[in-house]
Amino acid sequence: PPSAPRNVSFSLIGTQLNLWWQPPSDHGGRKDLTYTVFCQRCHFLSCEPCEAGVIFSPSASGLTKPAVDVDGLEAYTNYTFAVEARNGVSGMGPAPQRTAPAVWVAVGHAAPVTVSQFVLTQRDDSSLSVSWLAPRQRSRTSVEYEVMFFEKGEEARYTVKHLLEPNVTLTDLQPDTAYLLRVRSITPLGPGPYSPEQEFRTLPPDTGALSGGVIVTIIFGVLLFIGLLLGLFIFCRKQGRRRQARPDYNTSGFDREKVWLKPYVDLQPYDDPSRGVLEFTKELNVSCVTMENVIGEGEFGEVYRGSLRLPGKERIVVAIKTLKSTYSDSQWWNFLREATIMGQFNHPNIVRLEGVVTKRRPMMIITEYMENGALDTFLRENEEKFSPVQLVSMLQGIASGMTYLSEHNYVHRDLAARNILVTRSLQCKVSDFGLSRILENDAEGTYETKGGKIPIRWTAPEAIAHRIFTSASDVWSFGIVMWEVLSFGDKPYGNMTNQE
Repeated sequence: PPSAPRNVSFSLIGTQLNLWWQPPSDHGGRKDLTYTVFCQRCHFLSCEPCEAGVIFSPSASGLTKPAVDVDGLEAYTNYTFAVEARNGVSGMGPAPQRTAPAVWVAVGHAAPVTVSQFVLTQRDDSSLSVSWLAPRQRSRTSVEYEVMFFEKGEEARYTVKHLLEPNVTLTDLQPDTAYLLRVRSITPLGPGPYSPEQEFRTLPPDTGALSGGVIVTIIFGVLLFIGLLLGLFIFCRKQGRRRQARPDYNTSGFDREKVWLKPYVDLQPYDDPSRGVLEFTKELNVSCVTMENVIGEGEFGEVYRGSLRLPGKERIVVAIKTLKSTYSDSQWWNFLREATIMGQFNHPNIVRLEGVVTKRRPMMIITEYMENGALDTFLRENEEKFSPVQLVSMLQGIASGMTYLSEHNYVHRDLAARNILVTRSLQCKVSDFGLSRILENDAEGTYETKGGKIPIRWTAPEAIAHRIFTSASDVWSFGIVMWEVLSFGDKPYGNMTNQE
């Protein structure tokens, strides 16, 4: 039999893959050499054979040339490919290794997840109903959608809607007006690209003759409406952020740099922080919570492993952060603030808040339980036990969670491996929002802190020098986290002092 093929290589454009390799160094003294390509689809630590939708051209087996084209791969998915060489006596007796080392291919944002083929299903003078063809998705991962629309020529005044189904109804539109629509699909690993703009026009209004009394009534109605808007605008200017509305994923932008509604709300506008907590979190009956054993010491008090049993639901294991009885006003405020922040997040790579207990003592923040604990400790305890592919998969999860925060105008400020928690299946989730701050919506999108400690080894130079934090400084911190992960938890910058 022949030896293994050599130097398997690939190029990837969208979801179309081209594989090629060099023939084996030993053909076995025969000329009837063929190749077989094996494909596996991987998620975290487990791999399974590729589905029938993955197409090999000219074929996956019996290849006579050292190359093959692969189509039908799925976006946001990892694959491995191995190539085996065979001849007429393969399988007839003991043989050397015939399969080349597998290559790992990560498919990211790709053409198949671009939304297309829009259909106008219904319209009138104030609404448009549009549907589109859902991207081909063979996995069981959920797909959601984000729609951006605006009047033609008014791109700076846009609105974004978040949807679970491939259709949308836009209401309260202007009659006989052209609107431009962009759509993108969103998977748990992040958003795809926006579709090309599609134009749709509302119908003209009913043109029947109006009586003079009706016209006068309309004029007074319009003037009254304008007066109300002007009064509301002046009132909001005076009140500032003290009268912020409850957050919603849908945001209407008056321009690209100043958004009228923030995606997320901080406790700062509330005179009574406990009222803000109740608005964004779920108050749990303390009788549903059982504290078992201490697993750590947090900023505010002890952290317990415990269980949560809600009426009509099964008991689940949870982590319980407590506020110590001797808390100060600032500790109480920060404790409530962290609960409020977590209560507004919903992403598979961010620790999930189950609820809070604020009406009994000790006050508690109850979150999902992460079996493998903090990432830095976990890596040090399992040094050299994971492959580079597994480590990169961990980083991909962290990047996905941080992208979610960034897209919602959030800055973490303390991204480090110690603040990443790991599940039993090695899924990494961002946690510890004690230093997080909502981005102010100024021209540069920066937030300037008023002091306090900063983690020097994980902090970007401009944040150290000027205490200005942005999503860009979080990206710097992510670079340090990459070093931590790929070095199995080594201390950044080794034995250098903070000053060095």
